[in-house]
Amino acid sequence: MAKFISLSSSAAGLDSGEHLVNVDDIIYVDQTQAVTTLIYLNSGAGGADLITLTHTSTGTVPSVRDKINYALTANPGGVKAKVQLPSGISISGIAIA
Repeated sequence: MAKFISLSSSAAGLDSGEHLVNVDDIIYVDQTQAVTTLIYLNSGAGGADLITLTHTSTGTVPSVRDKINYALTANPGGVKAKVQLPSGISISGIAIA
């Protein structure tokens, strides 16, 4: 059975709400700017290779990257682990390329 992390987005329209990412596909998480976090995927031929999270500025530790990594390791036997973003941080866009 697949395991997922859940990311909640406050974006407008269809981009809002809960987004699930299969933890088996995640190979690396990087916060490249205070307002951008990248999730690199190993999804094989034809699949998305990168998820770009646009969010409010973290400004301090923990970063969104740290929180995603925590969610990936916090619940190894579970089906889904919710990403608890740092206080005052909200994701305003998710782009999958």
